[in-house]
Amino acid sequence: MKLFYSPFHTFIHKVLVTLHETGNWDAVTFVPTFPFKNNDGEDVAGQYSVAALNPLDKVPTLALESGQVIYGSQAICEYLDSVSVAHRMYPEAGAERWDAITRLALCDTMFELTVQMVMEGWQPENERRIGLYQWIWPKLERGLDTLERSVSAGWEHFDIGHASALHMLSYTEFRFNFYGDKDPVRPNFDWRVGHPNLQAWYEKSVQRPSVKAHYNVDFQGDKSAAFHQAMVAEVLEAQKRNGTR
Repeated sequence: MKLFYSPFHTFIHKVLVTLHETGNWDAVTFVPTFPFKNNDGEDVAGQYSVAALNPLDKVPTLALESGQVIYGSQAICEYLDSVSVAHRMYPEAGAERWDAITRLALCDTMFELTVQMVMEGWQPENERRIGLYQWIWPKLERGLDTLERSVSAGWEHFDIGHASALHMLSYTEFRFNFYGDKDPVRPNFDWRVGHPNLQAWYEKSVQRPSVKAHYNVDFQGDKSAAFHQAMVAEVLEAQKRNGTR
């Protein structure tokens, strides 16, 4: 398998956690993909495109040996769970499963909303839409309060919803450590304040091997555009051989 993904490890990647938890870490070739700029700040737009495999031209994108392509982090995580040789991230049918999937949806949406604020922050200050921040913040605050109550009810089995929570919380922390007081609605926001149970769970969970394998660990493989393009070509060739293209 080939995983096309953004190799910025300053936050926890839900797909990488799932990959490790399910015992598939060594079955994947990691293909760094930079949608805008690389680690050196160089503008590389277009050089790392996955549009030939994924019409959305987004990461993460997973390519199987057959050439079949799965995109969208939720779809990728469910596939990895289906071929798990270790820990299962999706509980069996029943209330526990729907609780995990609902938490997955909550945390994924909170992450996406935070990304919207990050991208808005790229605009010149006088062009930023404060109404967007005012619309998003109550959703994030209610989401954090909901997670705090959920932790106090007991989180036993580490599941896909927890992996998404780690992804969202670590990105939220990175975003506000980076932007500091520039947020026009919640400057210097700290998600830990008022959420002691969630904080305790987070500090314990980041010690999991599936997190430590990549979180704040620099990617050591080939990050060149040439390698990326060669991996895309290999997937396209596999599709051609198997008559799927």
